[in-house]
Amino acid sequence: MASISRGFGPRFFHVVVRQHAPCQCPATQARQLLRARFSTARCLQKAIHKLPQPVRTPPRPKPGATPSAPSTPSTPSAPKVPVVPKPALPKTTPTPAPTPTPTPTPTPTLGRSTRPPMSYAEQLAAKGRTLLYEAPSHFWFRAGCFSSGVFCLTYMITQYSAVILHPPEGLSWWVPHAFTVILVAMGGMGGYFIMGAGRIIASIEAIPASQLAGRAVTSSSAGVAAKAQSAAGVAAATATTAATATAAAATPLYVEVTTRRPFPFMPSKKHLLRPDEIQLPFRMYSLFTMGQTLTSSSSSANPRQPSSRLISGRGETLAEQVRRERAARDARAAERQYNLDHIMTSPFRDARKAFGGAWRGLRRSFNREGFIKVRLAGKEYKMDVTGGWTLDEGRALDRLLPVRQDTGRGKGVKGL
Repeated sequence: MASISRGFGPRFFHVVVRQHAPCQCPATQARQLLRARFSTARCLQKAIHKLPQPVRTPPRPKPGATPSAPSTPSTPSAPKVPVVPKPALPKTTPTPAPTPTPTPTPTPTLGRSTRPPMSYAEQLAAKGRTLLYEAPSHFWFRAGCFSSGVFCLTYMITQYSAVILHPPEGLSWWVPHAFTVILVAMGGMGGYFIMGAGRIIASIEAIPASQLAGRAVTSSSAGVAAKAQSAAGVAAATATTAATATAAAATPLYVEVTTRRPFPFMPSKKHLLRPDEIQLPFRMYSLFTMGQTLTSSSSSANPRQPSSRLISGRGETLAEQVRRERAARDARAAERQYNLDHIMTSPFRDARKAFGGAWRGLRRSFNREGFIKVRLAGKEYKMDVTGGWTLDEGRALDRLLPVRQDTGRGKGVKGL
């Protein structure tokens, strides 16, 4: 026994009582953890079932409902009557009523309208009175014309009195005849200078025909009242109104041209014409652009800046127009910066501009530089294209007024 206990005791004990070593398998550990949680949940469910159930209270009767008599358990229930099933009737499917076919309504299309597109004259007439052209100042030009003309006429009158009417003693016989030719030439030059100051277009304005019709009706009514309601006056007023209405229906727009008279202190003359009665020598857009470019380049304060004379006879493209406007904007910015950097010499530059403008005006009184000839109802007038203002840089005049074909580009303008 001692040997058994000594030799087999510990080993047998290890066999009978086996110690469980902690398992290193993750699946086994997870299973043991879940088993403990599930057993806890099962115990809680059993405890809940053992709790006493709450007593249910009967629902409250609705207001206005008739309370039903409570059933007594002592009253025997009536015998149940067997329910005889009703014979099943065949189901009839209702025939749907025929739905009316909807009439398709014409949907508005976004295509071209039946109304013809408005012309450029109609667009201007819808806007009211529109200024198309305004001439620059012609003070020095007119001053040069009047001063030169007055000098020539004064010389002619004084020499005619001194040489022709009262010749000095001992004067040769041929001198009065020679002076006659000279005096005629001086008189012609004086008339050329003085008359050159007139027939200058000051402004061009577009007027709707509707405004002129109302004005004609008002003037006709005033004329009828002034003539004491005579039959001839009423007939004339009616004829004038009818003619105005017919003309308004024929053209939607009239052009009012204001021209300056040759002599100073005289009011300007206004011409009311249809667009087809005014004829331009050529397209105005490129010409106005070139004239303004030449004026700005000649009057530049910085003589070192080159003048751009890249405007050709054809119309400008959009890229050329953008480049030209950008160059003009850069030139103005550079001139302003130059004036700020050299502010002490600014009065001399301003005086130079003033004398330069006077010199150009006097020079133009001799050679008529920068004027073109425009026909108004068959008569020729002068339009200055070296400055001023035009609507859309002359494109409005090109689209509204016709161009005559009897003159070339170089025949109607001087100095450009």
